[in-house]
Amino acid sequence: MASWQSTRDKLYVMSGASLTSAQQSDVRDVLADSKHPIYLAAFPDGTLPNDQVRSYMTTLGQALEAAGKGSSSLAVIDGQNLFGTSDVVNQRTMGRISDLSAQNNAGDVVNVVKDFVNRTNAAVKGDRDGALGSGSKAGTSGGVSSGVTIALLVLLLVGGGGLFLYSRKKRQQREAREAAELAAVKQTVEEDVTKFGEEITALDADVKMLGEGGGHLTEWQQALDSYEKAKVELGAVRRPDDVRGVTSTLQDGRYALAVVKARVNQQPIPERRAPCFFNPQHGPSVRDVRWAPPGGAVRDVPACAADAEAVEHGLDPQMREVVVNGQRRPYYDAGPAYQPYAYGYYGGFGDVMSIMLVGTLMGSMMGGWGMGGYGMGYEQGMTDAGGGMGGGDFGGGGGDAGGFGDFGGGDFGGDW
Repeated sequence: MASWQSTRDKLYVMSGASLTSAQQSDVRDVLADSKHPIYLAAFPDGTLPNDQVRSYMTTLGQALEAAGKGSSSLAVIDGQNLFGTSDVVNQRTMGRISDLSAQNNAGDVVNVVKDFVNRTNAAVKGDRDGALGSGSKAGTSGGVSSGVTIALLVLLLVGGGGLFLYSRKKRQQREAREAAELAAVKQTVEEDVTKFGEEITALDADVKMLGEGGGHLTEWQQALDSYEKAKVELGAVRRPDDVRGVTSTLQDGRYALAVVKARVNQQPIPERRAPCFFNPQHGPSVRDVRWAPPGGAVRDVPACAADAEAVEHGLDPQMREVVVNGQRRPYYDAGPAYQPYAYGYYGGFGDVMSIMLVGTLMGSMMGGWGMGGYGMGYEQGMTDAGGGMGGGDFGGGGGDAGGFGDFGGGDFGGDW
């Protein structure tokens, strides 16, 4: 990590790793040419025990993010094993990319890395065939081969006007879609901010009756400050990811308000827990309940007292719904634009997001690619989502992809 922070070199080679000087030079060139930032660490064989791969990759990825190198991907070569994870591509896809890169370039570590880089770039662009297609992808660079580049130049010379207009139209369509998604997410967050403000107002008289205008309650001031801060942050939102900061502030403020309510009602101070999954407007959860989304597996989710009781009695919880394409649906099923919205509320509670962002529960938020943070994509009781960071070798004979028992097949990568 220190090496990546102090230099622009995206390759770290531990003493004893099997990469030759020539291979290191070639790999550095491949990483430098990648449009999407990819960092790679090469270790001697056996450096990462099987049972430590997941935690190590997650920790290293989070360290990259904390160092300001987010929106990137990460690969680790351990002897002849390849592992991969990403901040922008979901873990199942990264596991398949690592497997395919290793299996299609047996015995050639440089081509393994080229293949991995090109598939990852394709995944970032949303090109599923380029990311998960059969055969080696080592022959392209950054997702675009020189042959394709030449063909594009010919098109530009012969009929460039049409190509330019097509490109501009596609860009305008994308920008219009992104603007509509941003407007919808902002409206959702604005409703949350307004609701929080209304709850503060409703509690104001009770707080003042405690004496000193409530000024002696630190949590009351924290709630007021969070409300004001959330309004300022909401006004500064320019893209969906900016929403994360607003909902994180609201999460802090709602816990402070829950503490104030407890003091007003002379009740025990509530435990600091994740917000109610069914509706983060409900404030901190009080316990976990077993629940399954339509068509999904049963899992534990944090719930407020009212929703927990409803679920435990076979009733429907009061779900936070948003409007998508004219229809109301749960926020967790509203598409990738709502991923930052959820992450701001739940991202600070360890495995809560990991458990929730799996399969049908919040799968639509991933958009087929986006991961939204290192370490996402695992579910208790489902062999870690059946696809994590993988783990075969690329020494010939294909990827074993089954050597990491508690990850399931094809978890963090493959082998050559």
